This record gives sequence, structure tokens and C-alpha cells, in this order.
Amino acid sequence: MDTVSNYTETLEKTIRDLLERQDDLIRTAFTDQLTGLGNRGGFARSLEELWGQDIPVTMAFIDIDNLKHCNDVFGHDEGNRYILQVSLYLKLYMKVDEAAFRIGGDEFAILSTIATEDDLAERLEHCRTVLLKNNDSEMPHSFSYGVAHADPALGEASNRMTLDADHRMYDYKLRHAMHLDRRNIVQVHADDFEISDRVFDAFSMLNEGRYCFIENLDKHRTLWSQGALRDLGLPSEHIDNCHDYWKTRVHPDDLEAYTSDIDQIYNGSKHRRVMQYRMRNAAGDYVLCRARGFRIDGDGNTPSLYVGELVNHSLAETVDAATGLGTQRMLINAIDACRRDRCETGLIAVRVRGTAKLNELYGAEAVDNMLAEYAGRMLSITRGRSRVFRSRNAQFVVLSNELGHEAFEQLTHHLKEAVFAPVQIAGDTITPVCLVVPAFYERLINQATAVLGELDRRLRAAGGLVPNDSLPIPEIERKSAVAERIDTLTGLYRPSEFMRRANAFLRTGRDGAWCIATVDMGHMRLFNEWHGQAEGDRMLADVGTVLKDIENADMGVAGYWGQDDFCVLIPFEHDTVHKIYNRVREAVAKHDNGVGFWPSMGVYPIDSNEEISIDAQAKAMFTNRRAKNDFKDRIAVFRPEEYKREVAFHRTLTEFQYALSNDRITYYLQPLVDMETGEIIGAEALTRWIDKDGSLISPATFIPALEESGFVVTLDKYIWQGVASWLRERIDRGLRVVPVSLNVSRVDILACDVAEHMGALAAQYNLPPELMRIEITETAYTGESEAVDKLTADLHIRGFSTYMDDFGTGQSTLAMLKNVNVDVIKLDRTFVPTDRDQGRSAQIVSSMLEMAQSLHLPVVVEGVETNEQANMLRQMGARYAQGFLYYRPMPAKDFEALFDGGDSN
Repeated sequence: MDTVSNYTETLEKTIRDLLERQDDLIRTAFTDQLTGLGNRGGFARSLEELWGQDIPVTMAFIDIDNLKHCNDVFGHDEGNRYILQVSLYLKLYMKVDEAAFRIGGDEFAILSTIATEDDLAERLEHCRTVLLKNNDSEMPHSFSYGVAHADPALGEASNRMTLDADHRMYDYKLRHAMHLDRRNIVQVHADDFEISDRVFDAFSMLNEGRYCFIENLDKHRTLWSQGALRDLGLPSEHIDNCHDYWKTRVHPDDLEAYTSDIDQIYNGSKHRRVMQYRMRNAAGDYVLCRARGFRIDGDGNTPSLYVGELVNHSLAETVDAATGLGTQRMLINAIDACRRDRCETGLIAVRVRGTAKLNELYGAEAVDNMLAEYAGRMLSITRGRSRVFRSRNAQFVVLSNELGHEAFEQLTHHLKEAVFAPVQIAGDTITPVCLVVPAFYERLINQATAVLGELDRRLRAAGGLVPNDSLPIPEIERKSAVAERIDTLTGLYRPSEFMRRANAFLRTGRDGAWCIATVDMGHMRLFNEWHGQAEGDRMLADVGTVLKDIENADMGVAGYWGQDDFCVLIPFEHDTVHKIYNRVREAVAKHDNGVGFWPSMGVYPIDSNEEISIDAQAKAMFTNRRAKNDFKDRIAVFRPEEYKREVAFHRTLTEFQYALSNDRITYYLQPLVDMETGEIIGAEALTRWIDKDGSLISPATFIPALEESGFVVTLDKYIWQGVASWLRERIDRGLRVVPVSLNVSRVDILACDVAEHMGALAAQYNLPPELMRIEITETAYTGESEAVDKLTADLHIRGFSTYMDDFGTGQSTLAMLKNVNVDVIKLDRTFVPTDRDQGRSAQIVSSMLEMAQSLHLPVVVEGVETNEQANMLRQMGARYAQGFLYYRPMPAKDFEALFDGGDSN
């Protein structure tokens, strides 16, 4: 009895002690014994608690670089000292209310509810820099990190946030740690697999849900990519006796087939292997995987290897069978990748309406073919600069992370033109209603689910503006419409039938000159808003009746292109063309005679023997654009030279984009010289376009097109950044630098905040603003005086100097110079005295120099090519010059060679 009583008392005392020490026990259970930080359990518990509070969370994963090598070479005591040192440095750079955890042997995590991604990343980068600098051990101490942010209130998931941080950490490790910290360090186990760690890790990060592996069959040792550790919960990237370990992960029902298959690889009776099986992932759930591998036999000196890829179908990207586009899963991965990379991202959602009705009329296969046609159009428009996905049944998303805002708007415009055009389905040409909704992000903050939710909301809002989701061909008249290929609203042939009948019409031996003419209603969308869709349809039907009379009179063929576009084949005779136009205009005037609704006509003459194609209609439509802008004569006839210019214009823009993406756009530097000493005091950055054969394309052939289209802003920003990067590189190498002048165009001034951009560029590359001189043409000073005045003031506030370029070519006066806030004048080359006209030119230059000197403005004379010119300019008081006498524009590397050569140059 006493024994039982003693036992009971002891038990009760133990329970009381446990209850009293409950907090201590919990703290111990969730604390890492070596560092005193929270452990993996503590991290999971804290993250769950924060998520339950619905507050935004920023987190970081930190991975110690080369800890395994440290343990192998210097011993585990040194390894523990390495871990402790990293943990102490992390604590130093953490803020109050932030928590750190050691979640693995060489991995840490930080949770914060007060920091932004940029703030936490900046502190970790500083921490790493100081750690590297203050290290006194035999090998460098450093770490890699990745930071991510999520907001549970927006429906974002914590596992996506941790995945983002993990991706960024390994991306950082590839770009920084492996290059920096593995120098002069022998790679352990590299000989086992005949591949360097860096190369293997790079391959491992190429695809989500795809894991590379290499197994040394002689040593039964396997190397796995980092993604497998994260997604499948593997204990290490190196697994010994992987065959036995894998048996514990494969689904019991698949185990026999797996064992039989892999044994044939091990015994050499089979060299290629492709099989599917289920296996447990990191969460303990079974997921379908596909393994593909190949056995490479050794020869005694080299090991036998089994190399392959394991595809996790719950994560890996897939392709839509009907269109060949990426699926929703690929789209989510792509959006999250843009978010992780912190890049500008444009998304365009395209939804085709009425597909349910089309399925009833034509069948699912025909609708799939129609959607494939839409997919092809979108791919042709994007030209590889953007990615296209089929996100759901009749919805597409175009994603671009390589285009600026202006280029993205251009892409949206061209995409609308493509999807709003008629499309073929089972031999019919129809124009389904399509919704196109763009969204541009300077930087993606939210996860893919929230971003796609916002796109859907915008689509729903846009759909409210287009309530009619019916087909353009009423079902009741489908049979006759299909039989005759006729649009039921206008009674005219649809495009494909029009082409067929127009060619048949000319083949009957028609004499005389003929033309394709397009008719476009003025502001049709506005007409529908004012008068209603029904009235708009009645007006289109009346125009169709007028054009149908052409056929009834055997004068040609008429067609309807959808929207408000018509096309006719008619005799190319002045009176006939004007008579048809006037009848169309009268039909429109019955509904509204407002000048803004007057139709326009574009006329493209053709040879009666030539085959009529869509190209003829396109040229007539091009000509129509000129007519739409001419209220005196609403009929325009095709001009070949105008069309050539348009083609050349678009070709220039297309080739410019390809040149930009292939690093064929660069800058040359032309030195500015002190004529008294011959010293180089600066340089001007001049744009150069290198052709495919290595020759230079004259700026005169492409700058006007870029300025007209606005893409000169893209060009200039590219050059500015290239120069800033070059200056930073020279400073980092301890080399001398001189100020570089950056040209700013009138379009730059109107389209973007140049001062803000220059300030950000100087901050990004840590450059003093004195090294970046801003050149603005005189015509910009006189033509956009208010904008330029504001710009120069903003630049001066930020510490930048401004040059007035091409002085003397515009409306320069002494009074104007008094009112502009400019630091230096660059005298245009056209005023430099020549042998033929020294007297007058010399007087002009002398006057300009005196005018500038009276205002205490330094002058740089451009275009100095001879010693005589230089001597004359020096006598007039000029000191600084730029021209072929001294140096031609040259590549940056040639400028470096010149500038670094010292007095010998």
C-alpha cells in the first residue's frame, strides 16, 4: 500500500512540476540548442500563428555557404563555430519584433511583420558583406539568402511565400555564393558524378517540378537537385543506396513495377528507362511522377552513371493540347517567377465569348481549331517577346516581362486588332465578341492567385459593357448563311467568300482599270453609344444595301469585314468611285449627318490580271487611314511611296527590338577636349546600331522612326543605363573617369520624368551626378520651354549639369539665353568656319562666343576638323572642342585604351 501511495505522490509531483515548467518546456521544444534561436518546429508554429492573424508577413531563408566543406576539411567544431558566427551576425541585423530560426543544419529563417522585402534584403546583404569582411578563419564565411512577402488577407498562401524565398535563395547562391565562395575550394564528390556543383545546380533550377539526378552505380551514391529536397522532402542532395531509400517513398501498389524496372538499369540489361509511379512528397502526400533516365556504362577508369530527370506532375508545367500553349499551371509559375525577379510585368487577358453556342452549332473540334487560330495570331503578334497561355476554356493570358509600359501598350493595341478580326470556323467566317483587358505592373507584389483574381475582376467589368453574348450568325438563318457565305446583317459576302467571288468576277474578262476600295464608318463605337446598338446595326444594313446594288448592276463585288469595315471591287474611275462614296455617305446621313460620322474610303488600284488577296485589302485599309484624317476629301488613293515608308517604319521598329534584345544597340564615346592643353575633359555618348554584318547603321535612318513611335525613350534609357554601368565598373576597378554627356530627346522630356530617372540611375550605380551631364537640344528649349525649364530645375536640384546642344540651329537669342537655366552651350558644327566661308562664319561664331561669355557660360564647339579651324577658334576665345581633328566617336573599350594610355596619347 505504501508503495502505491509513494508512486501516486511521485506522479502527482511530476505532473505539478511539468505544469509549472510548461512554458520552459515549450520554449525548449521549439529552441535550437546550438544557437539559441527557434528551431524548425518553432518556425512552423510562428508562421501558422502569424497567418491566423491575417497580417502581411515578410520572411527570409538563409543558407550557409559551403558548411559541408568546412565540416569535411576543418572538422565539426569549426563548422559549429561557423554556424554560431552566422547566427550572431543575423541577430545583430534584426529588428525588434522579428524572429530568427535555425530550421536545418545550415539553414536559417527570419519572420517579420514590420519589414518590406527591400528592407530585409538590404539588411541581409549588409550583414553578409560585414561577415565576409570580418572573418578570420581559413575559409570565407558567408551565406546566401532569399526574401519573400505575402498577405493572407488577399488569399495568398504561406507555402507560396516560402517557395518564393527558397527560389530566390538558390538563385542568389548561383549568382553570388558559388562564384565567390567556392573559389580555390575543392568540390567534394565532384569526381563521383563527373559534373561541377555549379553546373548541376544551374540545370536544376531551369524548370519547376523537374528534378535532375545523377547516380554513381559503382558507389551507389546519388546526387539530387535542390528542388527535390524542397518538394519531395529528401534528407540531402547526396543519398547513399538510393535504390533502397526510394522503396520507402514509392506507393505500395507501384513498388513491384518500380523495383523490376530499376533493377534492369542496375544490372545493365536495360539502358533507357521511362516509367510513371506515385511517391510521397514533402507533405507526405502521394503525387504522380514520371522518371526518365539513361545508363552510361563506365570503362574501369570512369564510373557507370545513371542520369535522368524526375517530373513531379503536381507541379511541372504542361501544355494545352488544342492550342499548344502553356496551361494555367504554367501561367501561375510564370507570374510567380516575375514576382520573384521583381521585374516589370504586363498581363493581357483575352476572353472569347459565345463559345458555348458555337459548340452547339459547329462542335467542340471546330471550336478548338478556332481557338488555335486565335492562339496563332497572338503568338505572331508577340513575336517571342511575350508568352501566351490558355488559362481556361476560352480565355488566354499574354505575359510580358521584357517590355516597358509604352511597348506594352503598343502590344495591347496590336493584340486587339488581331483578336477583333474575323476568324474561320468550319468554313464560315465569323467575328465572335472578344474582351481584351490589360494590366501593367512596375513590380508584382501579390502572388499569382491574387493577380489572376484581379484580371478576372477586370474581365467581368469589361464584360458588362458588352451584354450581348450571342453569335454574329443567328441560328435561325444559319443554313442559308453557311450556304451562301453571306453576313446576315448587311447581306454582303464575308471576307473569304468576297475574295473568291472577286477573283471569279475578274476572270470573266473584265476590261479597264479596277480597284479594291475599303469603306470605314467614322467613330462607329461612339455612334452606338449615342444612338444604341440597334440603330447602329440598321445603319450598317443600309450601307450594305447600297453596296449590294453594285453587284446587282454587275459593277463589281461587295463584302463586309465585320465591325464597321466594308470592302468592294469596283472600276477604278473617278466618277464611279465618287458616286459610290456619295451614296454610302447619304445612307449614313439618314441616321446622323454629323461630320464626325462621315465614312472614309481608301482606294487601291489593281491589275485585272492579278490575283486579289488579303494584301490588296490591307493596302486599301492603310490608304483609308489618310482619308479618315482629311475632312476636305474623304477619298484617298494608294501611294506606293507612302506605303513603302510605312513598311520601312514598322520594319525599323521590329528590327530595333531584335537588335536591342541581341545586344546590337550600343554607344560610342567621342571625347571633349581642352584645346589649350589637348587634355580629354569629358565625352559624349552617341547611339550606335550594329548591323548583322558588323557594319554601323546610320542614326539618320532609325532615330526619326523611334522618335515618331516614342520608342526613342526605350533607346535612350538603354544607353543611359549602359553608360552608368560602365562608369561604375571603371570606378570599381580603381580607374579614372571623366563626365559623360547623355543626350535627352524632346520625346524623353514629354514622355517620362527624366530628372527622376537620372536620379534613380545615379543612385542605383552609386554615381556622383557630376559624372552624368545632360544634353538637351536647343529646339527642345525653344519648342517645349516650360517642360525644359522644369526639367533643368529638377536636374540642378539633384546635382546634374545641363548642356544646350546644337546651339544656333533654332531660335537662339541673347534674351532667350538669359531666361534658360543652362550650364554649358555646345555650338553646332554648321557654324564652324570653313575654307570657303571663313569671313561670315567667323563673325557669327565670334558673336556667339561673346554672347555666351557675357553670360559666363562655357562653350564647347562641335565639328572641329582642321588645325586652321582650331587655331581660329582659340583666337576668338574658344577653349573646348569636339570633332574629328581630335577624336572620332569610338567604342568604350577603345576610349578606355586611349584614356588609360596617359601622356603618350
